[in-house]
Amino acid sequence: MEAAQAAASARSPAQAIGVDSKVASFLEPFGSRMILAQAQLQDYVVRLAAIPAIQHPLEYIAEVGIVQDVSHAALGQRKMSAETMLWLFLMLAGLALLALVIVPKAKLQVWGFFYFFLARDKKPCKPTDMKLDTSSPNCKRMKIVFIRHGESQWNSVFNQGWKIFLPFRLVRALIREATMTFQRDSIFYDSPLNDKGIQQGWDLLAFLTSQPAGCRDPGACQKPAEQLQVEDIVSMIRGDAGESIVVSSILRRAVSTILLALSPRLLKTTFAKDRVHLMTSLQEISRNVDTLSVTPARSIPKCPPDEAKMKNMGDLMSHWYKTRLDHRHNLGNKTLSMKADKRQKQFVKWVFEQKDVDCIIVAGHSLWFREFFKSFMPKSSTHVAKTTKMANCAVVAFDLYRNIQHSTEVIRIPPESIKEIYGGFEVKGKKKKA
Repeated sequence: MEAAQAAASARSPAQAIGVDSKVASFLEPFGSRMILAQAQLQDYVVRLAAIPAIQHPLEYIAEVGIVQDVSHAALGQRKMSAETMLWLFLMLAGLALLALVIVPKAKLQVWGFFYFFLARDKKPCKPTDMKLDTSSPNCKRMKIVFIRHGESQWNSVFNQGWKIFLPFRLVRALIREATMTFQRDSIFYDSPLNDKGIQQGWDLLAFLTSQPAGCRDPGACQKPAEQLQVEDIVSMIRGDAGESIVVSSILRRAVSTILLALSPRLLKTTFAKDRVHLMTSLQEISRNVDTLSVTPARSIPKCPPDEAKMKNMGDLMSHWYKTRLDHRHNLGNKTLSMKADKRQKQFVKWVFEQKDVDCIIVAGHSLWFREFFKSFMPKSSTHVAKTTKMANCAVVAFDLYRNIQHSTEVIRIPPESIKEIYGGFEVKGKKKKA
């Protein structure tokens, strides 16, 4: 018996668990290397923790009451050594790096944290009162239609109901968010439409389909928005008259709103003829995480689950998401340097690069739209569009001009050209009807 025990103890760990002797001989050097590496790492941590610039902050943290309570519960001693604290920080850093690799949204969550504290996104173009010379041969004009998205799930959590119930709504949302950890979906990041927002999209669809035909006179589609009637603008939105292009923010609530509202238009055309161009330049102006997209650059978003399950429409919404989105202008999330003014200029530049187009239809966000009006309407103007948000799923049309005057680029929205087609602007918490 003693001889057998001696023989067993003489075997390597690999042989002891039944590994073939040849394989055990092959693995033995690796085991020795791991032990050596562990010893070297231990020695490195000890020396690193002894450096005053590192040791003193670690010892200070170890004196914090909550840290001592955790140390006592986990290790049985109230004060951790500097070496133990350093090991803890290294392990947490390792777990964080592992999460970045394994969890798809981990990078986005880290970026969202830094963006919230470092971003200075609300920096739109500065308005001027420079007079626009519309008679100049260099002056260009484009009709623009803004369509704000429907209400989002972010609004359901933070902006609806009594504030006293906010903690309960938040906890419920966090639990649901946890179930989406390994999915390209979120309630907070790139917040999708809520049930009310989906209904608002349906209501907009019903309005657009109920309007009479417009642009019946020859050349009517080429006229400025200022000279057109509601039915003329609606006919262009529906794709019944003129040449128009549809663009959208890369955020899902804007994409879903335009796909739902323009479904009849999309049913009549093909991808080659009619598509929704996704643009990073239209991303909402805010530091909040709901303005950050869960969709990578040069990719198309996935249809949010609640919309994919919609009665009589879910399959079609999923189909639109897969077949009608053009991702060439999706450059990924806005960066710290890509402030509002830069995104506004990118969009304006793109607008006036379009040829043989009568109208550009834009699905986007309230702050982006408001700041756009504020930037390019005359500084002296007191129009409601400069100070008030568009209502959810509201539709507003206007003329955008570009001219080079005395070597200076002038971008202008004449206040008199702004037409409230549907929904209008929110005034003191109420919707102003068009």
